[in-house]
Amino acid sequence: MRIFSRSSLTGRIVSRVTVCVFVLWLVATMLAALVINDELGEAFDTGLQETARRALPLAVQFVMNRADTDKTVYVPAFGNGGGSQGRENGKDDKDGNGSDEYLIYQLRDKSGKVLLRSHDTTDLPFAAPLDSGFWEDRNFRYYTEPSVSGTLFLQVAEPIGHRHEATFESSLAVLLPLIVLIPAIVIAIWLNVRSGLMPVRRLRDEIGLRGRGNFDAIQLDETPHELTDMVNAINMLLVRLRAALNAERNFAANSAHELRTPIASALAQLQQLLLEIGEASPYRDRAKKVEASLNRLRRLSEKLLQWSRAESGIGRSVQSHHLYPIVDMVVEDIKRSNRFENTVRVEKDNVALYAAIDPDAFGICLRNLLENGLMHGSRNEPVVVKINGPNRIIVENAGSVVPPDMLSRLMQRFERHGNHPESVGLGLSITATIIAQAGGQLELFSPRPGKSDGFAAILSLN
Repeated sequence: MRIFSRSSLTGRIVSRVTVCVFVLWLVATMLAALVINDELGEAFDTGLQETARRALPLAVQFVMNRADTDKTVYVPAFGNGGGSQGRENGKDDKDGNGSDEYLIYQLRDKSGKVLLRSHDTTDLPFAAPLDSGFWEDRNFRYYTEPSVSGTLFLQVAEPIGHRHEATFESSLAVLLPLIVLIPAIVIAIWLNVRSGLMPVRRLRDEIGLRGRGNFDAIQLDETPHELTDMVNAINMLLVRLRAALNAERNFAANSAHELRTPIASALAQLQQLLLEIGEASPYRDRAKKVEASLNRLRRLSEKLLQWSRAESGIGRSVQSHHLYPIVDMVVEDIKRSNRFENTVRVEKDNVALYAAIDPDAFGICLRNLLENGLMHGSRNEPVVVKINGPNRIIVENAGSVVPPDMLSRLMQRFERHGNHPESVGLGLSITATIIAQAGGQLELFSPRPGKSDGFAAILSLN
């Protein structure tokens, strides 16, 4: 899953918290095992002691009432039919209902001889000394209780393995719930982490909305203390970035505006000079080149003005506008300029063209697309404007195919294909910026759809 990838903050937190919970639970289980072992040891020791003290009088009385005290008597297990009389030097009843009892005992005299024993032990004396109290070896835990006279000793033994088994089962009972609940723990941690990281996701979404003319300060409700400094730093960065972009935009706009008058004056003077020097003047060709350069500089200043307006966000509009009159006006203006050899043909359908875009901004976009087709398209075929639906416009032209790597870069500033003298490389970039502000999309195709050559720009308006 994506949330458990190494690049996911949620996955990292969930995995680390889960590991910490598991490790801490293991540590708690080991500590609990130590406590359980100690408490069970005390309980078992108490059981050994109580068993010996209560059984000693009965065992002494049983031995004293026997006529023959030289033989070892063993007490059969309950249910073997031995009753309370016991058996002398008999073999254990292997055929009866054997009982796996945890406590075994022997009654011994002060010489160590076994006088009475339980059915599941042997005639060999226990390894424990005949001293009152507890004693332990590798296999058993013993308790020795002497009689009042000090001549008889009752020794009760319990297997050490029984105690270890009880401790292990108790510890396992503490550990098993963790193993069973691991999926539930992971889900619970993930839900809590996801809820806790909600402000981070809101901040991410707010940052994603910034750019393309939107440099408003980020405002989040109930911002966590850990994110406050980050939000403040981002807002300060947005302020500085907005100021830098405004300075750049104002510089371009002011420069272009201030250049318009000197350029127009220089063109007027140059055109007057061309009239005065006549056709046969040797300086006429050089003057024509200067005129072409001044015209290109004039168009560059116009594009810089358009770019500054586009960067200011002129494409947004709160209401839809009827755009057919804008299309007719732009096409007619281009035809009257007599700048291009080829023409423009408009193909309209019966659907009205409406979109939520500023009419002036739409005119800039359409003019740039038409000029791009007229400059770089074939002189033998007109540039076609297709009104395809209520919010879709296609501008296409015949001509050479644009390579795919160049096509992907044409919407960047000062990127152009070909060497047309009037091209400045800003038209498609300005168009893409305005259309994005209006919530639409500009798509470029080469060759044009359904043809083997040419270029097409598709405007999908909002």
